[in-house]
Amino acid sequence: MLNLKVGDEYQALMNRLSQIDEEKLTATDYYAKLNEIRFELNLLKARSDRCEELSRESGFSFHVGEAVSCDTWKSLEQRYMENARHAEELETKIYSNINSYDFKAMNIKVRARVDFLDLYFEIKKPSSRHDIKKFLTEKTGVRHYIKESSNGFVIRLHDMNSLRILDERCGYLDHFGLIKESMKIVELEVALDFYGYKHLGLATALLKALRLPSAVNNFRVFKAQTGVFTAIPVNPIVLHRKLTDGFNIGINHRLADEYWHIYQKQTDQNGTPLKESEWRIRAEKNIKESVLKRLNNSFSNIRQLLLESFKGLRFTHLKAEASSHQVCVYINKIDVYGMEKEPYLDSHRNLRKFIPDIEMNAELNRLVVNAVCNLAKNFRHYS
Repeated sequence: MLNLKVGDEYQALMNRLSQIDEEKLTATDYYAKLNEIRFELNLLKARSDRCEELSRESGFSFHVGEAVSCDTWKSLEQRYMENARHAEELETKIYSNINSYDFKAMNIKVRARVDFLDLYFEIKKPSSRHDIKKFLTEKTGVRHYIKESSNGFVIRLHDMNSLRILDERCGYLDHFGLIKESMKIVELEVALDFYGYKHLGLATALLKALRLPSAVNNFRVFKAQTGVFTAIPVNPIVLHRKLTDGFNIGINHRLADEYWHIYQKQTDQNGTPLKESEWRIRAEKNIKESVLKRLNNSFSNIRQLLLESFKGLRFTHLKAEASSHQVCVYINKIDVYGMEKEPYLDSHRNLRKFIPDIEMNAELNRLVVNAVCNLAKNFRHYS
């Protein structure tokens, strides 16, 4: 009689599944152990199937436990699937916490970009919006959004990440007698791109960490629907499913003076899919004319405008000495923890605007400032 002891090995796998639930493992180690068990499970199942096949062919009978029944396999596979789901949820919560990140060690690169700017300009030569649009399309191969405004026009320019590129594009407007003194930036959208991320949970982590003024509202997720408001889910697992399904995160109404937007960027401005190596998590801030005017929105001041605008993309994190209760809340609940509160004096008589366990994220903000400075270098006046 064959003695495969498959039942004993099955029980050992069940015991190991129970043990890893009790161990305090990182998501990576948890997955590694689950994969080891899955591999052994497949081997064991193959042996059990072979055992039953030999039994049918030879007429031998086996004791209970030497071959594992179909119900037993289903029980083990169900247990494995439950543990795998638990591991995925644990991983999502870990990656949805900005305190889990060492951006340098994880090789996550931060790049600062100008998503678009709306430029107001006036011209001397009598021309229509259509004339300008047609001429620019012929010269650049790019179709521009242009509208009439006041005594001139507003043109939207995408991906103008250096003064040289911007001057080159605006140079075509000289054909119409561009009045350079009239040029003003009336809308600006700046962005931080995070390349090399390992998990979509980074988008959630940035949301929870983003420093926001106290007056912001309209926290939502959205996809293609217009006029449909969906509040940001409180559960990080639910939000992760939304993001995986292509939802974006929005803060403030998109027509507000200031608007924030976080999402996974997988296409260019024309909707063309990017190579997977070019995917990134993007955090954007959009600023309208009323705010830009207070910063001096003349075209010649663009470098300083960029530096000021990127100050709206700074991040916080939990203090190292945060209470265990606050750590648990931060991990398991989605909220805008970086939103400023009414100023108050802490126990050390320091004026603070965050809840007690939150502070500015020096490491991440250093990377952000470096990225912004690298971009700003491209906007120095050249000869």
